[in-house]
Amino acid sequence: MTDKTTMIDKTTETQTRRRTVLRTAGVLATTPLLGRIAGVGRAEPDTITHPRIVGYYPSWAGDYTPSDVPYDKLTHLQYAFLEPQSDGTVVVGSAAEEDLLSELQTYDNENTVFVLSISSGWYSGTFSDAASTPERRQRFAKTAIDIMEKYNFDGLDLDWEFPDGTVRAEDPHNFTLLLEECRKQLDSRIGSWTSLSIAGSQNYNTIDQAYEVDIISDYLDYVNVMTYDFNGGWSNDTNFNAPLYAASDDPDGNTTFNANYAMEHWASKSIATDKLVVGMPFYGRSFSGVAPANDGLYNSFDSETAETYQTIEETIKPQSDYEYHWHPEAAVPWLYSAADQTFISYDDADSIANKAEYARESDFGGAMCWELSQDPSNTLIDEIHSVFDS
Repeated sequence: MTDKTTMIDKTTETQTRRRTVLRTAGVLATTPLLGRIAGVGRAEPDTITHPRIVGYYPSWAGDYTPSDVPYDKLTHLQYAFLEPQSDGTVVVGSAAEEDLLSELQTYDNENTVFVLSISSGWYSGTFSDAASTPERRQRFAKTAIDIMEKYNFDGLDLDWEFPDGTVRAEDPHNFTLLLEECRKQLDSRIGSWTSLSIAGSQNYNTIDQAYEVDIISDYLDYVNVMTYDFNGGWSNDTNFNAPLYAASDDPDGNTTFNANYAMEHWASKSIATDKLVVGMPFYGRSFSGVAPANDGLYNSFDSETAETYQTIEETIKPQSDYEYHWHPEAAVPWLYSAADQTFISYDDADSIANKAEYARESDFGGAMCWELSQDPSNTLIDEIHSVFDS
């Protein structure tokens, strides 16, 4: 058993070393920031030293423990999730999560930024409540930073899905004010080197409705654009979870449900392109009750479930009745079994590498994955790192 005093001393030493590196490098060693926030000057590094590789680590990671995380392949580790309350208080969900956060802070890489991500679920209304008044926004920022300091993390990530006015008409502007308050308190309490990011929608309508991009871009270090879940159980037919580009043979004729369109739409806003991070799913979507026409693609289905990359690669793909297919325009694969009448859309090493190359060639700010435990082999993170390091 590790001596508790020794563990605390090691944690303090490693966190101090990492924070020294971050301060020396400017703001997170990865991104220039434009303008000034609430009168506080911020460091502006001269260049981007490398693209970001952002990995979400969930509280439910199970057998994929903090010791399995490839810190040397990540620029940012984002813990998912802290929870906001309606009065603005941000909390750790359970004692088990407190133990997990304590364990995470004992791991360190001098160039990895440790971020606490805050979420309240799909249109729960809790985020809307928490952002609705100045007092609640101040409490949100204070309590989130309190937790950040307690566990020696380096930044905050807000995953509000979505502040598009559905719950309150004022939500888009209240989100801006919430980010402003977080940035202000981060700068004043800890330092301008700390990180502030959001998880951003991939839907152009939501982007237009939810975000005052020209204002919030000045508060944010980066935006994790969730360029996945373009299709699923809610769709008209079987289609790709996360296509990189539009497919001309799509019978629905939708040219906006793809990563390239989402990234270009974000890039058309008043935000630096290198603050936009391309999201990559480490899971796929499995559709059942699918007829064999067109090898299962663009067909009706009975039901749909999510499958991790690990399950697809180790359990499903090796079965002899599953055939592998690649769409040359969408630049993603799929599997189909006529015997099981099952269609599976997912990302593999080839499509992930293509997306990383796309992010690099398009001068976007890097890649984000949801989420690390879905690929305990770390194969996909290795692919991203290999592309960015070449």
